[in-house]
Amino acid sequence: MITDKLRKLELLKMLDDSEIELLANMATLKKLSYDNILFYEGEEPQYFYLLLDGYIKVYKTDLKGNEIVIHYFRRSTFIAEMSSLENFRFPATAIAKRDDVEVLLIDKEKFFNLLQTNAHFSFHMIKSMTVKIKQLEQVINRNMVYDALAKVCSFLDEYPNDFQYGKNKEIANFLNMAPETLSRILSQLKKLEIIDKNNLLLDKEKLKTLLEV
Repeated sequence: MITDKLRKLELLKMLDDSEIELLANMATLKKLSYDNILFYEGEEPQYFYLLLDGYIKVYKTDLKGNEIVIHYFRRSTFIAEMSSLENFRFPATAIAKRDDVEVLLIDKEKFFNLLQTNAHFSFHMIKSMTVKIKQLEQVINRNMVYDALAKVCSFLDEYPNDFQYGKNKEIANFLNMAPETLSRILSQLKKLEIIDKNNLLLDKEKLKTLLEV
C-alpha cells in the first residue's frame, strides 16, 4: 500500500521502482484526524516526515501563548526535514487541519544511509530545503513588508485554492491580520472580479497587477 502511494507522488517521480520499494520498506504510515498533533515544538525528531495526503499546519507559540503560523502544507512534501537532518529540536508544532491526513514516518538512520549512497534522494532533499527557504522569505515579507492587501494577494498568488481547505480565521492568523480585515479585502477582490464568490482565483494577471503596485 505504501509503495502504491509513493508511486503517485509528483515529488518522487525521479525515482525508479527499486528506489520506491527501498523507501517504502523503511517507513510506516501514520494517519491523523483533525487537530491531531504530528509533533510538538521542542520535541526531538524521531523520523523523517513525508506528507502524503491532507492538510498540515506548522506554527510556533510565543511567550504570551499566541500562535504564530509558519506555514500550511497541503501538497506532498517533506516536513521539518532540516530538524531531522541536523538532529535538533523542532522549532514549531505540526498539527493536522483535516481528517484523513496521511504522513509517512521514515526511519532516520536508514534514510541517512540512503542519502549518502543515492544521488537522487540527496538532490531531492536539497531541492526540498530550497523550497522551504523561499517559503520563509514569503513569511518575512508578509509579516514585515507587505500591507494587508498585499498579504492577501501574495497568499492567493502562492496558494490559489487554499480557501477550500482552511478556515478564514486560520488564514487570517497565518497572515497576521484580523479576520474582519481579511473579509473586507476578500470583498474588495470579489468586486474587482479577481476571485469568485467562493474565494477562488479568477484572474491571476489582475492579482499580479495589485502585487506590483
